[in-house]
Amino acid sequence: MTKKLQISQVLIYYDLPELFIAKDEVGTNYLCLLVNVEGNEINFISTAISLFRLTEFINGNIDLRTIFTQPETKQYYYFDNVDEFIIATIWDKEVLPEEFLPESGFNYKKPLDDNKLILNEALEKNNAIIHLAVSDVQDNYSIGADDLGDIVKLYQGIIENSYKKAITKQNLKDKKSYYIPQNYKLRAFASSRSSFNIHMYSTAQVDLFGNSIIELALKIFDDIGKDFDNQEKYLELLRSVKGHTISSFKKLLKKLIDCDIKVKHKWYSLGQESVHYTIIDKTKAEKIYEVLNLTEELAEEIKVFIGYFVQVDVEKGTWRIFNLDDEKEYSGDTKSQLLQGITVETTNYKLTCLEIIEELKVAEKEKIKYTLQEVSKID
Repeated sequence: MTKKLQISQVLIYYDLPELFIAKDEVGTNYLCLLVNVEGNEINFISTAISLFRLTEFINGNIDLRTIFTQPETKQYYYFDNVDEFIIATIWDKEVLPEEFLPESGFNYKKPLDDNKLILNEALEKNNAIIHLAVSDVQDNYSIGADDLGDIVKLYQGIIENSYKKAITKQNLKDKKSYYIPQNYKLRAFASSRSSFNIHMYSTAQVDLFGNSIIELALKIFDDIGKDFDNQEKYLELLRSVKGHTISSFKKLLKKLIDCDIKVKHKWYSLGQESVHYTIIDKTKAEKIYEVLNLTEELAEEIKVFIGYFVQVDVEKGTWRIFNLDDEKEYSGDTKSQLLQGITVETTNYKLTCLEIIEELKVAEKEKIKYTLQEVSKID
């Protein structure tokens, strides 16, 4: 009898995975342990484990030896490779030999202290978990429904735009494949009792060590939301993510100031050694907001198109271009003189545009507007 397993998270790695979690085709978790390395020969042993027991092990409440001496299903599987898919064969004996068993007292425990809830949620969802709490100065969890909705929407916007900005700076092949909503959208699934502490999880790509790609955006939120002593260094940080991220962040700060409320931001993924925690209260919001108002260019997003014009109206100052990079059409406006002498369809141009997101109040949607700043012919 065999099982087809796939690694879901590596817990201990040294040259090769030594302890990891795998799943079978129906989603059952298996704890897998390296038991032998001799030359080119390696051997692993595994046993099915419930989510409750796995959580107890991760929290350090059960030692590793107990997992394998008292398996829940009374069955073991063994295999000798850690490829993308593992074919594990059932062990035909009721007990494991002593040389396969870890020593007593080995407890796997991350330094999470009082944050077991968020760790357990990360295990359950196998992805990054975010707790976003909103409260007043006295920590009373009471807030207008409209204000709560605005804060959650602005937060999601910051995460989305931060993620897209971060991806542009990563050394990744086929970056287009990363610009999918799955990688930056969050889903709410619970809330803490008697509070507006919303629990959300990510559906983004996760690597074998439990790191979720949305962490790129979560770290940016932590950075721009931290306190600072050196204003110039903080401005330098803001310029690295300027554009729609800062525009949404500025709106969030204004909401916190006007309503005299604070946001508590906590997140964790299985690849992290600790829980990340940020608080932005009215005082900090006012301090950051003042810096943001020093320069308007922080909220500007520049978009470059390379392609040929499909339509140009010099009188109205409107244009439409076919962008060669993604093979899509974009349209916008500009001062009429910039469009004079433009050749349609037969000549390629480089367009530098200011990208502006306009909110449509009635439809509750966003419209992206492009205003042409510079245009040059490409030979």
